[in-house]
Formats: sequence, C-alpha cells, structure tokens
Amino acid sequence: MWLPILLCLLLGSLGYPLAAGSAEFGEIDLGGYLLGSWPKDQSLFNQGDTVPASIQHGFGAGLKVGLFPHATRRMLGIEIDSYGHGGAFSFPNTANGHNNGTGRSSLLVLNTMVNLVLRYPGEVVTPYIGIGGGWSHGTLLNPNIIGRADKDFESARAFGHQYLAGAQVMVSPKVYVFGEYRHFSADYHWDGLAVDFRVHYGAVGVGLRF
Repeated sequence: MWLPILLCLLLGSLGYPLAAGSAEFGEIDLGGYLLGSWPKDQSLFNQGDTVPASIQHGFGAGLKVGLFPHATRRMLGIEIDSYGHGGAFSFPNTANGHNNGTGRSSLLVLNTMVNLVLRYPGEVVTPYIGIGGGWSHGTLLNPNIIGRADKDFESARAFGHQYLAGAQVMVSPKVYVFGEYRHFSADYHWDGLAVDFRVHYGAVGVGLRF
C-alpha cells in the first residue's frame, strides 16, 4: 500500500515546495534500497506437530521517508518504511503422527513499519540507530504440504517489530548513499501452520535530503 505513495513522494520531492516546507520545519529524507534477508531456522507448527524448519534467504526492495524536526536538532525523527522480499521454507512434513515426506512453500514477506530513529547529523557521515513496529504480511505461494487444505495463495497478517543501525554518506549537498542492518520479528499463523519468523536484513540504497 505504501510503496506507490512513497514513490510519488520521492518523485514529487524534486520540486521547490517540498524543499521549502522541509527547510521551515525540519529535514526530510527520502530513500530507496535493495534488501537481502537471512532468516533464522525456526521450529514450525504444522497440523498439531512442532518440527524444525529450514528457511531460505531472499532478496527484495523498499522505500522509506523520514522527518527530522529542527526541534530535535535533526537528531531524533520518524520514518515510514515499506519493503518486501521473497523466500521459501521446507520442513519434515510430520502431521498427526504420520511422516509425509517434506513440506515446502515459497514465502513472500511485505512489511510497513514506523521507525523511531536517533542519529548523529554529521556533515559527511551520519550514523544512526532505531526501533520500529508495524504490520507484516507473510504470504504462502504454491505450498506443497500433505494433510493440509492447501491454497495456492494464503496470507497471514501479524504485528512485527525491528531494530536497525546504519550510516548515510553524503555524495552531494542533497544526495546520499546508505547501508543498514536490521533484525525483524513477526509470528505468522496460517490455516494449520504457524512459524515465529526471525530474520536478519542487510540493505544498501540511495536517497535525497531536503
């Protein structure tokens, strides 16, 4: 939902009105980035049995917009952050005491988060840390899980939270590049299937500052 809105903001920010407004109230950062995910293997609940699951890494992309008011000396701000990535998981398909081989499914994760960010506003390098929370959608794509009333597409919505740390490096008065680490958590519950999703993210991107 937020991706097209943020894209419009990013494109529209090249005009004078946004730059003038941000100069009066504070600083606005708009960024786009590529994302890699490295999930932790977790136990998975499948039709009454708990089994170990192997969760594969994935790749994705995202957009974020942040506001850092002059009242906080541009050190404390709020970000809206929206991103998504793919992945897959597999597990021993033991359900109701019967061994049914290996269960598999592709996984699509879409997150919209609100982050509280604390940073040191250096002239060239701006390191920062933050914490965020929001809604996460974990979607099963083409699952192959015997004993379950499978659907080609099933989405689970859950509250997620994340911790982040990174740094921006200015390459011009308005353009910066950045790198960021995140740790994200959400608990997904589908029909007869559930997993505590824990993942490390690495992101690199480029942004505009006003």
